Amino acid sequence: MHNKEMDADTIIAALPTLEAGELDRVRAAIEGMSGRSRGSTVLEHRSYRHGLLQLEARTYTRKNGSEARRGPYWYFHYREEGKQQTIYVGKTDVPEERLAEKLGWVPSKS
Repeated sequence: MHNKEMDADTIIAALPTLEAGELDRVRAAIEGMSGRSRGSTVLEHRSYRHGLLQLEARTYTRKNGSEARRGPYWYFHYREEGKQQTIYVGKTDVPEERLAEKLGWVPSKS
């Protein structure tokens, strides 16, 4: 048995009391201990038409083992025939307009 200051149940129970920045620190600490990076970090998300627009920063591992972060880039996630589909929208300040252009949609008036 390990000598622990806190058990996992206590830590999990405390998570809802943390602010967003604190949760990000906890997530980063866990990822650092596990030795794995998350491929993508969602920075912003919003509903759009039949899916979700997400602003994501991508993290990848170089051949030498170091990590690099790219982006942020917009992606549009939606479901079609029960499967998740993703469309790369790119770097833009107006993702709804860029997606509408890519797909030939008429942008909705807000």
